[in-house]
Amino acid sequence: MKNYTNEEFNFLFAELKSKIKAEGIYAKLPRRASLEFVIVLSLLATSLYSVTHWHPIITVILFVTTIMRSTFVAHDLIHGQYFKSRELNKQFSYLFANGIMGISRSWWENKHNFMHHTYTNIIGKDMDLDAGGGAFTGNYEYPKWFHNHQHILFWPLLSLLYIVFWIQSMIYVIEKKYWGEVLILALNLLVPAYIIASLGLVTGLLTVLGIYVIWAAWFGAVIITNHLGLEMFPEDKYNEFTWLELQNRTSRNVRGGWFIHWFYGGLNTQIEHHLYPKASRFNLLKAAEMTETFCKKHDIIYLTNSPWGTYKEIYYFLKDRRPKVLEAKVVAAQ
Repeated sequence: MKNYTNEEFNFLFAELKSKIKAEGIYAKLPRRASLEFVIVLSLLATSLYSVTHWHPIITVILFVTTIMRSTFVAHDLIHGQYFKSRELNKQFSYLFANGIMGISRSWWENKHNFMHHTYTNIIGKDMDLDAGGGAFTGNYEYPKWFHNHQHILFWPLLSLLYIVFWIQSMIYVIEKKYWGEVLILALNLLVPAYIIASLGLVTGLLTVLGIYVIWAAWFGAVIITNHLGLEMFPEDKYNEFTWLELQNRTSRNVRGGWFIHWFYGGLNTQIEHHLYPKASRFNLLKAAEMTETFCKKHDIIYLTNSPWGTYKEIYYFLKDRRPKVLEAKVVAAQ
């Protein structure tokens, strides 16, 4: 990577962004948004119907798909990607985040939009780096036995993401006294209650557990590829970076065709999502082609990997940052 000054980085990003805008990457897509809404709501209706008509395994698959697609729609709405009206994006996000996903949109906006996107991989600011009790940063908060095996234990922990998100979002909205959101989140609990009432205690609980565990594993598999295992910086270094340099050094794209883009909800084009957060995910594949070409032309870092390659990268990053490995390196140095 060429060593540009901040002024040069800003000039290059202005040039790149003008090209992106000229290609219509920032265009709002209300018709595509409407189609997404119809798909998710149809999936929800089918999922509810399946509870009393089809096998519980089918119900689990349908609900996982419904909540996951709703997650991506909520994410897009909170970023203001669908409509020109900020208020319209916000109002619809309550339906898909609080109502269907069961997670507070305000908590998500604060954690994700304000903190993560602004302070990507900045230790102490980006709360995503706290994953695994500080396993990535070395600020070990869990027992030593966990961190000695964190490269293995991290993966099953992803299945708990929904519970963690739900608790954090409930605490947030109650502290902020967002009673409207609390009400919607409470109404969302009628869905698992309906499943348990319809299928009986044991089968119903197993079905609900299956839904949230599989959703968490899917969503976890998506979000860990975005930034984890890449460069991290202390807070006092933040002002040394331009937007282009910080986002390109701390984000990676996951290579693949249409299925990968569908599975990751567009977050496989993470570099572009961070550079142009208000651009619709339906335009990000085109943006990725343009951005990668531009970065290679100007010798700017642009990180990509396959899904399997990304998971291996994270695995070995965690393995190399185990306390006993670090302690051994210190002893060897002495």
